[in-house]
Amino acid sequence: MNEYLDLSGEEIRKLRTSGKISAKEILLASEERIGVLNDVLKAIVSKRSPTALTEAVQIDETGDLSGLFGLPVAIKDLNDVEGLATTYGSTLFKDNVAAKDDDVVASVRKNSGIIVGKTNVPEHGFGATTTSPIFGACGNPFDPNLSSGASTGGGAVAVASGMAVYATGSDFAGSLRTPASFCGVCGIRPSNGIVATNRRSLAWSSFDVEGPMARTAADCKRLLMHMARSDLSDPLTAVPDAKLFEEPKKVKLENLNVAVSEDLGFAPMSKDYRAAFRKKLDLFSGLFNSVEDAHPDLGEAENTFMTIRGLGFVADFGPMALEYGDKLGPVVLDELERARELNPDQLGAALKAHTLTYRNALSFFNDYDILITPAAALPPFPHEEVYPKIIDGEPLEGYLLWEGISWGITLTQCPAVVIPCGLCRGLPFGIQIVGRHLYDGLLLDIAHTLEEEFDSNYNLARPRPDIKKLINH
Repeated sequence: MNEYLDLSGEEIRKLRTSGKISAKEILLASEERIGVLNDVLKAIVSKRSPTALTEAVQIDETGDLSGLFGLPVAIKDLNDVEGLATTYGSTLFKDNVAAKDDDVVASVRKNSGIIVGKTNVPEHGFGATTTSPIFGACGNPFDPNLSSGASTGGGAVAVASGMAVYATGSDFAGSLRTPASFCGVCGIRPSNGIVATNRRSLAWSSFDVEGPMARTAADCKRLLMHMARSDLSDPLTAVPDAKLFEEPKKVKLENLNVAVSEDLGFAPMSKDYRAAFRKKLDLFSGLFNSVEDAHPDLGEAENTFMTIRGLGFVADFGPMALEYGDKLGPVVLDELERARELNPDQLGAALKAHTLTYRNALSFFNDYDILITPAAALPPFPHEEVYPKIIDGEPLEGYLLWEGISWGITLTQCPAVVIPCGLCRGLPFGIQIVGRHLYDGLLLDIAHTLEEEFDSNYNLARPRPDIKKLINH
């Protein structure tokens, strides 16, 4: 196996610049890694061979060292890739072959990314673990019997195990961030509108965003700068800080005033993860100018999020329920039933509360440069659990409540990046770093600097899955 597949994207770019490796060699190595690991991990659901190989050869022949340098990119199976099926993880769409690339994929291809294939998602992109009735359960690279998170679990596993250098994904309630935490990689939910897209059927919805996943924050910045685009057909399109389009760089952590929170004041959080977060924090809090326990006022976060989310559910799945009925699957039908119980008074109150939450977050970051929280409420769990129903004896209703630490930040519209922070009980532990709205470039540089600091400390450094053990699994 080619060990350079376990390097960061930035390190592989240096090898490309020096002429030590070609785009063709990287792609072939990526496909070889998929071949030996995918039966166990089920991360990649379709491939583009030999088309991808032709594109890699063309990049080598032209000497193209722009954009993504011809490195392999895996695409979430919610996005259209010309010639491949967009299944949404559902048997209803297993033959839904895309006639052309969607806007996100087109940006990747335009910027010299080689699309290696599509990644596994839960049915219709909804669920707490990436398990599809078509392709099966996407295994965690640290233990294939455990969840890789959802819904960008396939992307997280692909980059963690070396099947791809980069992966695209989307984030609604934590779909980039939770898988990153579970699999020991980096994922960022960008500020809304940074990656303009036509994929959302409800264009005014501020919850669903497209974003990158990779092994490091510097790699995520590299991919995000080439995913970022403005498009007036997306009414939320926005312009990020200029730093997003600069090379990844280190910042002076000693100048930062930092807020920390175990639970944002409302999110379920296991005692083990509260303790682990504090222990990790003790190891690096001295890097900053100041550290205080604080978080934005999120108001009635659960009611606000679930109500607005329900509105989208009715719009997207109401018509589909009339056509497909029970074939939509239990998760979607259960959520749709809840959503249909909402009334106009509830919707109006939730939309008003969301506005206040957004403005509270803007004010909060006048006093603090970043906010740091745990990235998840508990460690990866067995696929069979479907979702955590109890945390420390407290029952949870619905598959999303346990991810409050993620979707609480979704309400703020702020960018949030998850980076690895060592291990907890032998499995990856991640921290979530939140920044000011539209300051995505600065946030990624801060995360990159922290990763560089963490790298020399085993208790904080990015863990690596045992590839040889996975091959023999």
